[in-house]
This record gives sequence, structure tokens and C-alpha cells, in this order.
Amino acid sequence: MTTCHDSIADKSDPRDRMIAIIRYYLSAFHSARKGAIAKKPYNPILGEVFRCYWDLPNQEAAPCEESGKKLVEQGPVPYARYNSVTFLAEQVSHHPPVSGFYAECPSKRMYVNGSFWTKSKFLGLSLGVNFIGSVKLHLLDYDEVYEANLPSAYARSILTVPWMEMGGKCVISCAKTGYSADIDFQCKPFYGGKKHQVVALLNHVSEKKPFMKVEGEWNGVMYMEHPNGDKEVFVDTLTLPTIRKKKKKLDAQESEESQVIWRDVTSALRNRDIQAATAAKHAVENQQRAEARKRQETGEEWKQRYFELEGEEWMFKTPLNARLAQV
Repeated sequence: MTTCHDSIADKSDPRDRMIAIIRYYLSAFHSARKGAIAKKPYNPILGEVFRCYWDLPNQEAAPCEESGKKLVEQGPVPYARYNSVTFLAEQVSHHPPVSGFYAECPSKRMYVNGSFWTKSKFLGLSLGVNFIGSVKLHLLDYDEVYEANLPSAYARSILTVPWMEMGGKCVISCAKTGYSADIDFQCKPFYGGKKHQVVALLNHVSEKKPFMKVEGEWNGVMYMEHPNGDKEVFVDTLTLPTIRKKKKKLDAQESEESQVIWRDVTSALRNRDIQAATAAKHAVENQQRAEARKRQETGEEWKQRYFELEGEEWMFKTPLNARLAQV
């Protein structure tokens, strides 16, 4: 996770909050993977859970009030701190494959809820993955909700030396403040052009023209341009500090957590034993199919543990605002 998100809730002006949100959004993609070679990911299984947390820099680990401790204990990562950022994801559906995810920072009174499912398609020598769904950021102190979508991901040159890029148009908007951003992740042209280009236009409903433009490389340096033509570095992902996520040790995790489910696959891959990794992966998937057949035979309905469906969105069952109302 990058350090850009820390200041969002501290901005008193809604325009400054919008700029901070765009800075975090645009800086978040560069840390998704290290290395230029595309690799096949693990396929999440129904009910699989991943949870972790980040301790914010320059934050004292001072004990909070009893109400703050209760908020954390009832939250997605009960062993984190009051001023940590916590994250939980659950594979809530297998057909289609839908992932629900939730993150919060109690000390900043902000949380994020989202759910996505992917739609893949072959494009000649490329593979494209569209993320269908949305994510909403809630700033409780301002009663603001920011909604955003994600760009598509593309694996290029899959028969030679694969490489990855992002592409597509995204929108971030807040109905209460009237601020929005139109973001264009530009794919590299077949002839010439640069890789990993992005252009973002920041707008307000009361203004005819964008009040700020951001452009550059989403995995490099991006620059902001004001209406008067002045430019400055908006975010430099090459020097931006990142915070490592923290988790429980493997032996202390629950049986449905990702690292436990895939531990044999991971061990085999670390030993560069592809046959053993494939066998372990098949064992996990065969167990998943057997459990699905059993539920079908008995008429048992699968119950999600942390999320529930509201309309077309998967919502975390105990979000921060609901828990705050009870303390």
C-alpha cells in the first residue's frame, strides 16, 4: 500500500480531498506487482478469505479508549490497531467469480467497500480482463461517498515474453460535493507510442472546464497541470514509499484463509517443482468440486461469512459506520 491515502480524511476542503483521492487512486496500481513478466495467478475458491493490515507511518501505537478497542475487535481484522488500515476479502461467488472486499481505518473514520467479478477474453496475442463492479469510499466525518471503477488489465505478447498494461476509462465521483474525475488509462498503440500512459481530468459541476489535469505514467511519474499552464509533479511512484502488509503467522490463520488453502502450491512453486504445484492445485480444486456436489445433493445453500448481497452489490456485514452507531 502507498502512503498517499493517509491525508485524505485530514483535508478540510472538498476540492483538496478530491485531489488527495485521485493521488491515491493513481498511485495504487504501480505496486500491484513487481517485475515485468506476466504470470498466471491462483484462482480463488468459494469462501476463500484474505485479511491483512498496515500500520501507518508516523503514528504512535498509543492505547485508545475502550470504545476504540471494541471497534477494532468487531472489525475485519480484530488483532490490528485502532490507527491501522485493515483489509478483508472474501470470494462470495464462484459462478460468476465475485470477490467482495472491505477496508477501513477507524482512527480516520473512513472505509471502503467494493465487489468485482472478472470477464476475460482473448485478443489475438493478448488476454484482456475486465473488472465489472465498483468500489465506494466513505468519509464519515464529511458524510461523503466517492464511487469509482477499475481499468481493464491486459497481458500482451502471451506467446513470447508477456508484459502487462492497464487500459480503459474510469470515473471517480462524489454526488454530495459535485466533484468528479475522468481517468483514461491508455494502451500502447501498435506502432510507436509509450507504455502505461494515463490522463485524468478533475471537474466540478459548477465549472465548465476541468480545474486540473494529471498525466504521465501510472507506474512512473505523473504531473499535474493547472488552468494557468503551471505544471508540477503530482506523484512519483518510483520514489513513493510503500508500506508492507502484515498478517498472522501461517499456523495461526484460519482454515479458509488464502495462505492456508494454497500453502502446498506455494511451497512447490518456491521449490520450482511445477508438477507438485499442479498436483496441489488440482487437489484444492477437486475438493471444491466435491463440496459443491454435496451441497447440491443435500440442497444446502452456500452462506457467505462476511458479506451480504444488497441489490447488485456485496456489502460487508458490519461496516465501520454501523459499529460506531453501537458504541
